Amino acid sequence: MRMFRLWCMALSLVFAGASFASAHRVNIFAFVDGDAVQVECGFNRSQKVKQGTVEVFDATTGARLLQGTTDDNGVFRFPVTAELREAGHDLNIRIIAGEGHQNDWTVAADELASSGTPKAVAVAAAEVPATPASLVAGQAAPSAAAPVAAVSGGATPAEIERIVDAALDAKLSPIKRMLAEQTEAGPNLRDIIGGIGWIFGLIGVAAYFRRRP
Repeated sequence: MRMFRLWCMALSLVFAGASFASAHRVNIFAFVDGDAVQVECGFNRSQKVKQGTVEVFDATTGARLLQGTTDDNGVFRFPVTAELREAGHDLNIRIIAGEGHQNDWTVAADELASSGTPKAVAVAAAEVPATPASLVAGQAAPSAAAPVAAVSGGATPAEIERIVDAALDAKLSPIKRMLAEQTEAGPNLRDIIGGIGWIFGLIGVAAYFRRRP
């Protein structure tokens, strides 16, 4: 009977510990979305941080750059200004959800540098002259280098690189969010059962040595 009580106490401690850890965890995930940084905060996948305080720091100097509040969906957005891109520093973003709940996320400087989508390529494409009707009648077409030169003249290699980076960020942001949720997920059933197994094992060892003459 005493061993049964010990097992029940062990189970209670395991589940209480898991509940306590989940109650005091707040998750934060931030990523570059176009020309802004989106911050998403929640206690778990279904409970979002509403009206939580978000602070943005320069990770190099430690200076606080701005402060905001999450909406009812646990989201806060702020623009990536030219000053942030030119500084070349990472951003340390902190969520403060009250009662000691806080967490941090770092946005790398290279993500900030690739934010936004320049319009130079679109403008350059608009400047490429249409094919004259006389070419359709059988005249020789100009070399393919002419349109390429026109587009190249409208957008620098750096701008094209920024466009590609922005497109990749848009495609990868859901994957980043999924990985962040998995990384910061609470204890699952396998973890809890594993913890119970360890406790039962320790109790068994203690009982064995206790009964030895």
